[in-house]
Amino acid sequence: MAAVVQGVIEVRAVIGQPPVIVGGLAVLSRLDNPHRATVDLDVVDRLIGTAPQLEVLRSAAGSVPVEPSAVELPTRYGPVKVDVLEIRQAEIDRPSDDPGDRLHAAAHAWANDTATDVAIEVVRRNGEHVEVTTLVAEPGPLIAMKLQAVMNRSIEKQGTDLLDSIRLAFDTSTRPVALEQIAGLPADTANDVALHVDLWFVRKRTDTLRRIRNAGGTDITNDDLDLVAELLLSAARRAL
Repeated sequence: MAAVVQGVIEVRAVIGQPPVIVGGLAVLSRLDNPHRATVDLDVVDRLIGTAPQLEVLRSAAGSVPVEPSAVELPTRYGPVKVDVLEIRQAEIDRPSDDPGDRLHAAAHAWANDTATDVAIEVVRRNGEHVEVTTLVAEPGPLIAMKLQAVMNRSIEKQGTDLLDSIRLAFDTSTRPVALEQIAGLPADTANDVALHVDLWFVRKRTDTLRRIRNAGGTDITNDDLDLVAELLLSAARRAL
């Protein structure tokens, strides 16, 4: 975790601005009760007005390109992999016919455009503090991104993404914020969120529960899946 947080500092120095953090570190930073650690760093780049962040990061001293869209950066605590999730304005202006592709673009743009500053601190075993303040995705966009990401991930990562969605929907600090943010979405994006909620927590609930438990969510039950589906579908103002 020290390397991941130091990675945020290194990315900021290279691109010349605070990166927008999504993925596992963003989830950890938002929850009152974090349930897992993370070893990678995920940032989103809207590709508006500046050189692509991936290109800039790959030109940094000591960096190693990682295909398809990542880079390994050196830090004083060891290397950290930085995944850059690029969203082009054309994906927003001319949405795909595929609901997964649409939600991918809309959720990441939403995360970028509404991210807020969060102070992140890691205390190492030797007492050393590693800390940074940067832009972090809000709970609503994080749930939308996690729900969409499941389809394109390994079995192990699918369970992690689904469990992250549940933790964000249940945590006392993130639940009211996330539900309010999802409720405020435009109808088309809200419908795509609802489609993914219905897919994972209703139609494929048996597979979902198995993957969540394999990812460490042994406390999650079928009743929890029912509740998260009810909460998120209600927020999206859809009943599928």
